[in-house]
Amino acid sequence: MTDAIVVHHTMLPATVPHSFELSLRAMSGFAPCSGDQQVVDGRVRKAFLLPGEPDTAIVAEVGPGLELTVYAARPPDPDQLALVERDVSRWLSLDDDMSDFLAAAAADPAMGPILDVARGLHQVRFPSLAEGAAYFTLTQRSTSWFAAARKRRLAVERGPRLVVEGVTYTAFPSLVTVATLTDGELLDHCGNQQRASRVREVVEGVAALDEHWLRTGPHDEVRRALLDVPGIGPFTAHGLLLRVLGRPDDAPLDLAQFEAAARALYGEPAPSPAELRAHYGPWVGWWAYYARTALPWLAESARERDPVPAAA
Repeated sequence: MTDAIVVHHTMLPATVPHSFELSLRAMSGFAPCSGDQQVVDGRVRKAFLLPGEPDTAIVAEVGPGLELTVYAARPPDPDQLALVERDVSRWLSLDDDMSDFLAAAAADPAMGPILDVARGLHQVRFPSLAEGAAYFTLTQRSTSWFAAARKRRLAVERGPRLVVEGVTYTAFPSLVTVATLTDGELLDHCGNQQRASRVREVVEGVAALDEHWLRTGPHDEVRRALLDVPGIGPFTAHGLLLRVLGRPDDAPLDLAQFEAAARALYGEPAPSPAELRAHYGPWVGWWAYYARTALPWLAESARERDPVPAAA
């Protein structure tokens, strides 16, 4: 297979404060998408669908200064390249204005150490609605490890590929591609018949919704529309809203992982979900993201400051 060629080169804008280095760090710790991109020498390469051509992959490389290089088998048209820039910006949340959240976090003393290591972090999202819908559905009555493995298998066997400098990159298939698979075809990717049927019905239901409206419509209305899709419950709806659509209006703060993060930050008694929502308002999802993402960084910083002495 012939290697792809460089078809586009530009610099992406970002809303400050922004740290690409922290994006790479967050990416390396995000298990659901581990192995879906290649990070080398401060640059990341990842496959995306070519807009308008769901059977064609392109590879986006982002480097320091948000330098974007696009690889493809042939030059796309200018409108497609503009949409590629949009998709990469959404993946890295480059347009997010974090100022109100950061002001609320600065007024929360417990968040001081988090801001010390994470200021400039923008959320790294699932790169497509199809991938996020598949992953969060696969996590139902399963573990995140198995869900991620099944998601990768679905991508490898059903997604388009592109070779760049001898490395094969696979884009996750489109909503339409996954929705047209039968339960039998999905069975190999999902582990059992019930999960295969659920993935199909969720993807079909999400595909029937307008993605632009999901990203921009009133939060409560969008959440209700997602919950009306068979197979989508509160956890999956929250996952899609925050980790795919980039909407920080809320988070499932009563889940064990967020309760544990709150205890680690604030001690006992930790603020209740209602108290966190009252303080952070429509940015509470970013509190959840910063807490879950950057708490391990605090531990790493502590180890770097005070390394364990070597045994005699």
